[in-house]
Amino acid sequence: MNHCLRLAWLAAILLVMNGFIGAACATAVSDLITNAVSAYKQGNNDLAIADFSQLIQLNIREAYYGRAQAYYQKRDYDRAIADLDEVLQHNPAAAALKLRGNAYAKKADYENAGADYSRAIQLTPHDPDLYVGRADSLFYRGEAEPAFADYSHAIQLKTTNALAYAHRGELYAVVKDDYRRGIADCIKSIRLDPHCWLGYNNLAALLSICPSAKIRNGQKALLSARKACELTAWNNSLTMGILAGAYAETGDFNDAINWQEKSMELAMNSGTLAPIQQKKLDLYEHHKPFHAAKN
Repeated sequence: MNHCLRLAWLAAILLVMNGFIGAACATAVSDLITNAVSAYKQGNNDLAIADFSQLIQLNIREAYYGRAQAYYQKRDYDRAIADLDEVLQHNPAAAALKLRGNAYAKKADYENAGADYSRAIQLTPHDPDLYVGRADSLFYRGEAEPAFADYSHAIQLKTTNALAYAHRGELYAVVKDDYRRGIADCIKSIRLDPHCWLGYNNLAALLSICPSAKIRNGQKALLSARKACELTAWNNSLTMGILAGAYAETGDFNDAINWQEKSMELAMNSGTLAPIQQKKLDLYEHHKPFHAAKN
């Protein structure tokens, strides 16, 4: 946002110098910029959008990026993308590509999200968040191996990237069939960020579903799964489903069924219910835990 502020103020100065607006109008532009940025920082996105919209009417094109950020915070991803389209027509900057990639990802449009992250990587190849974003897009498109490579590269760029460790931990099991290294990555994620819910979630999953009984640990999985649910305010379909699996691994099938049903209800409401969830519920009802197949 500071970058947007500088660009918008520079634009106002240039308009004055070229005779398009007077000094008084430039002062008004400066006030609008200050107000818009302040409103955004305070979380008043509606006011920020109104001020940025006025700046756009005054031909301050840089305000499209500020308004896109406010729309993104309001979860109005379509309008955010539309504003970023305007930005990128004139300035293919990495920050705008990254934000538009994030917006596409929120809409589960992983094809466009991945394309934007790739373009941004060409401009700023040392930003680990871009590799994590692209890896997410690849993973959700079923391209696990290149996703694993991107998560690994993100870790090389930033060895304290807890989220990348959490994701790679899962993929060690999926791609490499290496649950021990996957578990180690998840533990590393938690150590780096004790509030990284995905680290706890994926650790619980690996400890519950590993094909090897020597590695599975239902009690540790249960502790980790409950922590993931706490960090997501007990309102996340994914963490509830992992909690159900952990209960099943401990032999507590009543709680397994209870949490699996709650997970499925949330997933159904959000349109993300997968067939595997019903398969897991069927197993729990027959007093059987869910384990991944051996590769």
